[in-house]
Amino acid sequence: MKKKKMMMSDLPRDMEEEVLCRIPLTSLGLVRSTCKRWNMLSRCDHLFANKHLLAHLAAEAKRKDPLVVTMMNYRVELMRLDLSNEDDVAVVNSEAKLAGLDQIDVREIFHCDGLLLCIPKEDEYRLLVWNPYLGRGQPRWIDHTHNHDLLDKRLCGRLDRYTYSSSQYKILRFIDHPPIFVEFKIYDFNSDSWRILDLPTRPDNWNIKLDERGLSLKGNTYWFASEALNFEAICFLICFDFTTETFSPPLPLPFEAFPYDTLILSSSSSSSSSSPQQLVVLFQSGDTLEMEIWISNTIEKPNAGLSWNSKVFLSANIKQLIHPHYNFLRKSACFFIDQEKKVAVVFDKNARMGAATRDMAYIFVGGGVDDDGSSSFKQQVVKESAYPFCYSRACYYVPSLVQLN
Repeated sequence: MKKKKMMMSDLPRDMEEEVLCRIPLTSLGLVRSTCKRWNMLSRCDHLFANKHLLAHLAAEAKRKDPLVVTMMNYRVELMRLDLSNEDDVAVVNSEAKLAGLDQIDVREIFHCDGLLLCIPKEDEYRLLVWNPYLGRGQPRWIDHTHNHDLLDKRLCGRLDRYTYSSSQYKILRFIDHPPIFVEFKIYDFNSDSWRILDLPTRPDNWNIKLDERGLSLKGNTYWFASEALNFEAICFLICFDFTTETFSPPLPLPFEAFPYDTLILSSSSSSSSSSPQQLVVLFQSGDTLEMEIWISNTIEKPNAGLSWNSKVFLSANIKQLIHPHYNFLRKSACFFIDQEKKVAVVFDKNARMGAATRDMAYIFVGGGVDDDGSSSFKQQVVKESAYPFCYSRACYYVPSLVQLN
């Protein structure tokens, strides 16, 4: 009698889960398309999904080369930062396409607790919220029709801006274009509706610049701001608390900065969910082009007093790095750090005078300035740019099981 050939689907449940838990996050989509049983197991079985996610986070913690979600040429994908090999120039490597976004042109992305908020390039009246871990079948489209006739599209395109909190299941949308129009609205996932926030049109007399995207951390969002309509004012931080739906008073920076300086926010995110999260800020003087990176102390509450580490994380003289007269591009630049290895990676366009041809990664090693005043750094072309005015985005990615009902 011919012996029946054993299939993977014939394995005992515990052995099957053990095999599937060894599959990397970036290969999960291929596995789901192989077998209906595995597709249902990875998508719908919460116990298994949690087991697989914990296995993935443990493996990522050992690798210490974090995944980042990037938007380049209007497409979203995962890349991996290899910060461990100082002699290897290829420190930024493409990791995987994101099935579900691979056919959508995106002009903005925001990440918070494993969810991506995507602003489509062509569809101006809908937003897309999506959990990449759960795959192609989980996007949520959100309609909005808000006073588009009041926006001056000659000024940097669309002037409405977004941020969100996955822990509160809310999206904040605001237009800040004084003196023509100021409006704050909240979308609530639970009620599937928008409502206007009863906030003063100029809270505490501050103003967020048009090119500020903000940073979501612990379910709340931070922006750089300055005194309203004062172009020589000193900059500070403000925070929107999604629980109380209010803005914080101005929060201090560890240096004196002005609107013409380059200021970029990041976070010390880690693959370990137990690691404390901290704000990280990059400051580049508009006069000297000197670059500094500072790390905050652990943030317990969004509106609590914000304090900073007394010692700068990295200081670098980069006057000859991108151009002797130019800063990093505030609209497109973003950065990541590795505190243990004293490494910083800055993503930017090499676009000057409208000629964007490449997405670049600038890698700073050693956390300081050499004796001769130059910096220890490397450069890598991440991707050739097909669209001259398409600004890039990148942020740490840590997957989660958050589902959008």
